[in-house]
Amino acid sequence: MKERSVQIRAIESYDLPQIEAAVSTWIKDLKDQKFQRSKRVLIKPNCLGAFPLERAVTTHPVVVEALIRYFLGRNKEVWVGDSPGGSTSVQRVWDACGLSDLAERYPIKLINLSTFPFKERRYNGIDVKISDALFQCGIVINVAKYKTHSLVGFTAALKNLYGLVPGMVKSEYHRLYPDTKGFARLLCAVYGIARPKISYNIIDGIVGMDGAGPSGGNPQPFGLLFGSKSIAAIDAVASRMMGFKTRDIPYLWEALHTEGILPSQIAIPQSFKHHHIKADITTVKLSQEGLKYLPAFAAKAFKKLYYYYPVISDRCIRCGVCVRSCPVEAISYQADGYPKVDVEKCIKCMCCHELCPIHAVDIHKSLVARLV
Repeated sequence: MKERSVQIRAIESYDLPQIEAAVSTWIKDLKDQKFQRSKRVLIKPNCLGAFPLERAVTTHPVVVEALIRYFLGRNKEVWVGDSPGGSTSVQRVWDACGLSDLAERYPIKLINLSTFPFKERRYNGIDVKISDALFQCGIVINVAKYKTHSLVGFTAALKNLYGLVPGMVKSEYHRLYPDTKGFARLLCAVYGIARPKISYNIIDGIVGMDGAGPSGGNPQPFGLLFGSKSIAAIDAVASRMMGFKTRDIPYLWEALHTEGILPSQIAIPQSFKHHHIKADITTVKLSQEGLKYLPAFAAKAFKKLYYYYPVISDRCIRCGVCVRSCPVEAISYQADGYPKVDVEKCIKCMCCHELCPIHAVDIHKSLVARLV
């Protein structure tokens, strides 16, 4: 039953002793021999980009610190790493996410997953490149952030595995799988390949994000820390608390099916049985799913009225992250030095919106899209 259980703690602030107590209890209760035998641990947080901690875009370093202290206390070699999105300097990301500070205070190894060789594996007909760092560690702790996501609705444990894909390969995959359903299939392939290596999952929801996530939304003090052996179970519980239904998350049903789990079978602490948080999820609700109930001619007509695309705002500081990160080169510099989106070439993957370090990319929506 432990495989299908989700642990939850109500923690209002990033208090290290409280988080350490939760982490220690959860991992010790697993009684997994892997935690005894393996010498090297990979802690994989969400390090999407060089965002200030108060924006709640990335995993808070205190959660990572609690895990570092736990495993160092058991004489493990600890690696901490991710493959940040876009072209931002990895050192800037480490600094902004608080990992550089942790590396100065603890004997750990910070690793850029993109600098490792990759293994190409096939899952359900999809070829995926995964950083070899995943396969070099006996223990892997997946430490996600609790957020909404403009493309797939919700991001937590499963979506965090996308960081195992090396560097700009992620942008290439956005080009190959630009729509919601295609990208969800890709995420399920990454999950299917990585799942056997993931030892435990934690979601940092002490301060999470709602609205236009995963980087342009609103920080919210949800006050929750989640833990589970199961990727599908932890995402199912966390998304439900945020107000999503299983079918709202395009990859979640397949993940639950893969693990042979029904949502009703997931065990959680009694005090959280009916717990719901107040979160704005309407911004990312997959309203296009309603198109499948329309006749083909009506759906085609609706798509002409329902549209959206990214726009570079006057807040732009001309850093060039959006230009370098666009997988189809739909963003280019103009004569005045500011970037502009070519709407005809744009595939609406929203990488520019997701990776802009100052949130200077807005989403222009048609009248129908705003009403929906």
